[in-house]
Amino acid sequence: MTIAGLVLAAGSATRFGSPKVLATLEGRPLLEHVLLTSRSAGLGPVVVVVGEAAEATEAAVPWAGEQRVRNPDPGRGLASSLRLGLEAVAALEPPVEALILMLGDQPLTRRDVIAALLALPADPARPIVMPRYAGGGGPHPVLIRRAAFGLVGEASGDRGLAPLLARRPDLVAELAVEGVNPDVDTPADLAMLIEAAWTRRVIDNRAQVDRFRERPDGPDFYGPVSALFRVDPDRTDDPHLDALRALVRPGETVLDIGCGAGRFALPLARVAGQVIGVDPSESMLGALHEDAAAHGIGNIRAVAGRWPAALAGLAGLAANGAPVADVSFIAHVGYDAEPIGPFVAAMERATGRLCAALLAQPAPASLADPFWPAVHGEARAALPAADLLLEFLSARGRSPEVRWLERPPRGYAGRDELVRFLRHQLWVEPGGTKDRLLDAAIDELAVERDGRWYIRADAAGRVALITWSPGPS
Repeated sequence: MTIAGLVLAAGSATRFGSPKVLATLEGRPLLEHVLLTSRSAGLGPVVVVVGEAAEATEAAVPWAGEQRVRNPDPGRGLASSLRLGLEAVAALEPPVEALILMLGDQPLTRRDVIAALLALPADPARPIVMPRYAGGGGPHPVLIRRAAFGLVGEASGDRGLAPLLARRPDLVAELAVEGVNPDVDTPADLAMLIEAAWTRRVIDNRAQVDRFRERPDGPDFYGPVSALFRVDPDRTDDPHLDALRALVRPGETVLDIGCGAGRFALPLARVAGQVIGVDPSESMLGALHEDAAAHGIGNIRAVAGRWPAALAGLAGLAANGAPVADVSFIAHVGYDAEPIGPFVAAMERATGRLCAALLAQPAPASLADPFWPAVHGEARAALPAADLLLEFLSARGRSPEVRWLERPPRGYAGRDELVRFLRHQLWVEPGGTKDRLLDAAIDELAVERDGRWYIRADAAGRVALITWSPGPS
């Protein structure tokens, strides 16, 4: 049985403000997500109806043989695109027996739903089958058998099939489906999907650790490796520090969220009027205090706590509800924040002038990724990183600016230091079977150069310095 796909992607997107099918979710245009689902479901051929942004759509989406039909006047409503697409499907040779109708602004369209629709026995009396989601959402994708093509072609207006099917419910069968199927009608809708994608990555990453861990994290995750994060606050060879320093005006108050041992907080205190550092790790804050005292840095205040809950403890640092800081930033923090929305919103509430994020692409924990298959037998679940934060900020109506900086390969003072780092990132206990696998993997995947140890796969990467003005929630 040949089943075609029909994707409607010609909407004018008046509520979104730009061609929404080209807005990105996890690095892909929304339309591309739908096309990937159609391909994985085995639909073919596939017809895509595009609109006023046809040229931009052609350039932005990687195509795999899908036929494109242009709607010259998408303002006539969704039904006009439906009729054009249906005409193209009906003219296909050899003739198709049915089509799956999908919308280009539903990036979470699911392959299993398509499979369930196709698995239902054909009922000649009900040639149209649509899903009904337990959690709500639009009733797509829709299975339309060829016997109903003529009827569907009578649709009119901007609601597509809905009015027509409301008049002829006798032609429709429903399939009960778990979950939801969200539309993206506004930037806020997209922000919710990006936040959900961020959360899913964090949860998957954490669940993988829980499956393989041989040791608990303990009350202070960074306690065993805090020494790796202590750096000379008066160093002059750190372009990432230089980039952050350029954001701070003399005398300003700076908030360093996830300050750790003071890698950036301490040198920025040389420029700022005051630096407030927030971190949940007692060992990290202890190292910060020690290094501040050793270098005569007295204008830094360390606050123990996890963001965003720690914001409540800073309320007394500003008068009359004013922002706590002129500039706030995170540096390699937030990759495992879940959810990211409240984290960013609290950061903006605390800030008067400028927010900044120094984030790698991919996340720094990925340095240990090459060792996961060798030690645990599977690839590491990736954490969110700089690209997803940029998408989220844009969807929230911010106008983030990004400057990409080089990240040189990270060296370790000796093999023992590298082993400690990798055990920490792989949750491996010393002396066990997996520790022996790790030792063998280091022989293959790491190299010594000039007295320091490097992971072979750690080529120079990129770090994004993202800046934006805090705005209304």
